[in-house]
Amino acid sequence: MKRIILLLFLSVLTSVAFAQSSATKAQKEADKKQEALKKESIAAQEKGKKRHMKLQDKETRKRMKKNQKKANKKQKGKKWSSKKRKE
Repeated sequence: MKRIILLLFLSVLTSVAFAQSSATKAQKEADKKQEALKKESIAAQEKGKKRHMKLQDKETRKRMKKNQKKANKKQKGKKWSSKKRKE
């Protein structure tokens, strides 16, 4: 009796394991498609930014570049150093 129950239990486990492996293949394929779409959208954004900059005159491009550098600098924040900090 114990052998029959054990045999049934193992057969159920193996069937579930095979079903999960096919699901992971589909999931991997979906992930690859998602990643490809993400890369395409990023490339399209960069292309749009370049086109927008190209349409501006020289002075405006300089201002935009200066403001972008300023924003990036503020976004990073200040780093603490042991020299400035007094404890």
